Amino acid sequence: MAELVISKLTETVLSHAIETISELVVQETGSLIGVKGRVKSLQTELRRMQCFLKDADRKQEQDERVRNWLAEVKDVAHEVEDVIEIFITKVSSSYVKVFHQFNLRNKINAIQAKINDIFKSAERYKIEFVTGDGTSSMAKLQQNLRRSCPDDDEDEEIIILEDSMEALKMQLTRMEDRLHIVSVVGMGGLGKTTLAKKVYNDVKQHFDCNAWVFVSQQYVACDILYEILVQIERETEREKLKNLNEHELVDRLKHDLKEKKYLVVLDDIWEIKAWDSIKKAFPNKNQGSKILFTTRNKEVALYADPLISPVELPFLTFNESWELLKRKAFQIDTFGKHGLSPEFEKLGKDMVKKCGGLPLAIVVLGGLLNTKNSIDEWKEVKRNVNAYLNKLQSGQLYEGVHGILALSYHDLPYYLKPCFLYLGCLLKDREIPRKTLIQLWIAEGFIQTPSKLDENETKLEDVAEQYLAELMDRCMVQASERNQLGFEGVKAYRMHDLMRNFCVCKARDENFFQIIQHDLDINMTGVGSPMHLSDATTIHSRRIALHVACDFERHNFPLPLRSLLCSDIDHFPVSSLRRKNFRLLRTLELGGISLKDKFKVLEEICKLIHLRYLGLRRTCISKLPNSVGNLQSLQTLDLRYNHVKLPRGISRLTRLMHLLTSAPLMLKYRGSPPRFDESQLRISGHMKLVSNVLMIRCDALFKLTNLQKLKILLRNKKEATTLLESPITKSSRLRYLDMKMEVYINDAAKDQEAAVFPSLMSLIPQCRFLHKLRLEGPIEEDLHDSSHHCFRSLPTSLTEVTLVCSHMNRHSMAVLEKLPNLRLLRLISDAYCDSEMVCSANGFPKLESLYLFKLRSLRGWRIEKDAMPSLKKLDLVKISQLKMIPEGLKFVTTLQSLDVTYMGPDFKHRLRVEGEDFYKVCHIPSILFSTPI
Repeated sequence: MAELVISKLTETVLSHAIETISELVVQETGSLIGVKGRVKSLQTELRRMQCFLKDADRKQEQDERVRNWLAEVKDVAHEVEDVIEIFITKVSSSYVKVFHQFNLRNKINAIQAKINDIFKSAERYKIEFVTGDGTSSMAKLQQNLRRSCPDDDEDEEIIILEDSMEALKMQLTRMEDRLHIVSVVGMGGLGKTTLAKKVYNDVKQHFDCNAWVFVSQQYVACDILYEILVQIERETEREKLKNLNEHELVDRLKHDLKEKKYLVVLDDIWEIKAWDSIKKAFPNKNQGSKILFTTRNKEVALYADPLISPVELPFLTFNESWELLKRKAFQIDTFGKHGLSPEFEKLGKDMVKKCGGLPLAIVVLGGLLNTKNSIDEWKEVKRNVNAYLNKLQSGQLYEGVHGILALSYHDLPYYLKPCFLYLGCLLKDREIPRKTLIQLWIAEGFIQTPSKLDENETKLEDVAEQYLAELMDRCMVQASERNQLGFEGVKAYRMHDLMRNFCVCKARDENFFQIIQHDLDINMTGVGSPMHLSDATTIHSRRIALHVACDFERHNFPLPLRSLLCSDIDHFPVSSLRRKNFRLLRTLELGGISLKDKFKVLEEICKLIHLRYLGLRRTCISKLPNSVGNLQSLQTLDLRYNHVKLPRGISRLTRLMHLLTSAPLMLKYRGSPPRFDESQLRISGHMKLVSNVLMIRCDALFKLTNLQKLKILLRNKKEATTLLESPITKSSRLRYLDMKMEVYINDAAKDQEAAVFPSLMSLIPQCRFLHKLRLEGPIEEDLHDSSHHCFRSLPTSLTEVTLVCSHMNRHSMAVLEKLPNLRLLRLISDAYCDSEMVCSANGFPKLESLYLFKLRSLRGWRIEKDAMPSLKKLDLVKISQLKMIPEGLKFVTTLQSLDVTYMGPDFKHRLRVEGEDFYKVCHIPSILFSTPI
């Protein structure tokens, strides 16, 4: 069945080759004298070849010759990419261009001969030329891109067994006189992690601190301890923790936890010795602390705490299984309005009763059925899946699940297959950050903009977001972390370990990537015969995920390497980058590696001129070489958690979209001394600045009209006005704007009276896509006439507003509450300075979360009936003058959570059951009285 996917991957590879030629024609015109016609002719032939793929896809299952034909097309497409990029590399470093042009001409002739043979074979095998714009899947993608993003506001659609959940909650929240280890036990795919995550989120507020760590079979005690410490300490301590040995990590964690009530989850712990290696770090005191295991091995659970009975997950009943399948398989817009027809119900029940009550099998089957809208399509799925369902029914659970996973994979449209396989490259049992994944996909060339959509209106990031949404709909990935309230989407993803094993195995079969892990082997799935690195090894892949230090000099790479992703390794040999077959690297991730001979490594990296993604996060580098400007294809440069000085050469990175740093951004004027160490930065308008703070010339910054996120530190009103009148704030690309006045960061700043934001009238009508706005500093406003208030020009697209030290009055609130799409509002540290606040009837129509912190002047708050009709979460922190909750809160029936922190004993007493204000809040399901540590 592995052969059935060749055409899908071939389509993607062919598209990459055509794109590579297009870039060469546009950018290297001067180097193509005498060969440009041949290059363009080659591009035409590859486009013709694409039109044969759809018919070949239909015929390959019955004809091995067609499968071999598709493999030949894939090899030629790769060869085209290699030849073009080697030519670019040699031309860029040589004055003798004629020789390289002659060499390119000969290689194109050889490729052209192969293509002619391929076309003749297509004719012999009766593979037909099919025109059209793509598959129905691509058409569906186009429709999805034209409408708004999928609604991520709903909870994960899962079946949670109430008895198991309540038993687990009771064990975790019960006060005990010693540390208790509570366990959830069950086979893979039963939903242990899902249950634990649900309960963890429900009970973690009862503990002073909490942490969640994946353990797995390939655990390292230091890594587990480090991950726990990172979650319970400040982010700023991360670098110090990296330098601690195991004994020091144990002492540090024991010290941090000794006076606290803590909850730690050890997810997917396999062995007794894994617990023995870390248990001494957890104080056993009378604090009500708990540790939660999820494990397939009941022996591990009983060993850790013999006095506590594990929560053993049962298989789902038929009714529970059917309910889960319905949630996953039936699209509301297709079936919800008219109910479920008897035919669909019969087919669904016939399939689900053979799933053996295994949630993973049901969820994946539901994801497969979710894309099928007709009875015929469901019947076809049933025919294809029946053999695997029979295995499930007979107790061959893992074999049955693997077969269903394979069918779900083969059903993916061609553009999703490489994206799915790529997930297996990333480290097992780690969450996959959404933004990083999207940047890697784009660098690899996996994201294609549908041809019928206007490229000026559709960004590659939007297409990638839709790809992720499709993989979630098909239950191929899971959301592991959502943004606040879920309305901003998913922050990170994870794969079930059985899904990942399948993914890695399939990628091995296709030579899509190769994982090097464990000390002496290359192991794809955790099973089978390893290939020992102690012997010379030939690695037949263009992508490598390196999870253990490796001497590349001992091994043969017959194919040019495109991606090298390193994680959890101690060092990286600089000599590897000098190898010929590493010169075409597009993606290089070295995050977390302490580089030896740092500058030499960086100089070698700067010779890899095809790099599109370079990850140097936490590598302890302090300076980039000026030759970084050679990386003119670079799209993402991750320098976070390094104290790094940027050279002038960075101004040549004209395609840079994501510059990730941890330093502040401040405008630099011609002739002015630098505020920080960073040199001036000149970059053209493709760049996206993310959580970065750098010295930057005004004229350079104002050219960046494609910025999606801008975070900037300003000195005074004049500088703020200059920014607000610049092309950046008039750009339709800007999604997030964060502006701070330096006077509120640096007490020694001069000209404090001028450190105010001007009227925002000049900012915003053009920023129709601005979603988030954060302002730190006072805002100039008309105290007498709210009709001229500067907020009146804010874009209606805003969903999130955070104001710090803004000194607003009641007129400001009257304007803010009219924003039609505002869903999150934070007012922090005297952002509001009137003594009374009013939330008017019908004001804040979509507001879901309101956070009020340290508003020292606020004495009274009035909420009118029908105000904030969508509010779900309210946080009140350190509002010392506010003595009681507003009367009108009783009308806000949508409120789910009220969190009261440092509000004084009288305020809190009034809200308790016996208090005089309890009637105002008795409808709220969760009321928390928090006191931060």
